[in-house]
Amino acid sequence: MTWLNFKEEQTDAPNRSARKQCWESRDLFFACLDKSKIENSLAPGADKQVASACAKPLKAFERDCASSWVKYFQEKRYVDIKKERMIQDMKSKGIEVPFGK
Repeated sequence: MTWLNFKEEQTDAPNRSARKQCWESRDLFFACLDKSKIENSLAPGADKQVASACAKPLKAFERDCASSWVKYFQEKRYVDIKKERMIQDMKSKGIEVPFGK
């Protein structure tokens, strides 16, 4: 019989200052992506472009945030960009957008 050894990781939830640092690093990384006109940093093939344009902010973002947060924030950013584009497209066509800005 084989026993499986599941190592339990004890991780504490980030405190207020850790969250603030994460958000600041995220904002700097996203500003770099905006400046470099990279919309989806998780797209296949985007990793080389991201690494060349935003290596330093990406490293800080990955250092200061939990890996699950890093992925979530990047996914959310792209969804928000697509949503805003869709809202603007609908408005330009004269369609009333009840949930838009």
